[in-house]
Amino acid sequence: MSSQSTPQEWPLVSALFITYKRFHHLERAIHAFREHTDYPNLEVVITDDGSPAEIQAQIRTLPADVFALLPKNRSLGANNNNGLRHCSGKYVLMIQDDWICQGPPQYLRDAVAVMERNPRVGIINFASTEHPPDLNQPLHGSPEPCYVTPKPLEERATEEFLYSDQPHLRSRKVEEVIGYYLEDRDMERCEQDYRNRWKHQRQLLTAVFPGYRGVVFTNPIGPEESFRITRLRYRVAAALQPAKAFIPKPHLNFARNCILWPIYLMERIGLTR
Repeated sequence: MSSQSTPQEWPLVSALFITYKRFHHLERAIHAFREHTDYPNLEVVITDDGSPAEIQAQIRTLPADVFALLPKNRSLGANNNNGLRHCSGKYVLMIQDDWICQGPPQYLRDAVAVMERNPRVGIINFASTEHPPDLNQPLHGSPEPCYVTPKPLEERATEEFLYSDQPHLRSRKVEEVIGYYLEDRDMERCEQDYRNRWKHQRQLLTAVFPGYRGVVFTNPIGPEESFRITRLRYRVAAALQPAKAFIPKPHLNFARNCILWPIYLMERIGLTR
């Protein structure tokens, strides 16, 4: 694709905003995206995981083309799947509601141009861990340098994955190869399952623009508003930390499970998130 192409020549991109109970963040994210993205053929889709009726009414006031609002809370995996099924674009830009687009405005044109020229590229990450680009595998199609990231970062003690649910552009071939997300009440299980499936597939490539990673999208909210911190299981685990010093190590996991398994059960039946 060239910068002189008409809007009709650019393939449709669905910008999928994934939200739950955070209208103030979603509103800011959508307006920032509109302001800092100059892609000429866009469809904006909002998928919501069963927020209260008053929040869903607010969501419907936003400048979007498709509202995919679930009637009840079902999980992050179900919310992602619901949004993907409502997207019409050849490519989907996945954006959770707490990510703010800052440009440069041509970032999406560059990413689509690379994907059009290189059909094996399944995902281009704009955030997530800084996996090393392979400078021997440049991807042509854009004036901004883009490279394959063939393996995840290996410098940390914990395992890293090439797939991340942080902002990324994906080809619809991803659904054909990987499938949809696991629909489980446990958010981490949904994410881990998808990371592992991406890790073990060999048909599609992951890529990055080194100059755009961590620049195009930023996350300004603090940990106090993250569902990973505010969920009941994490609050209980944090409250129990001081007791670890008094529990013998052989019994630590047993004690932890005795306390947290009832919370897992409540999550599964929808009593808490």
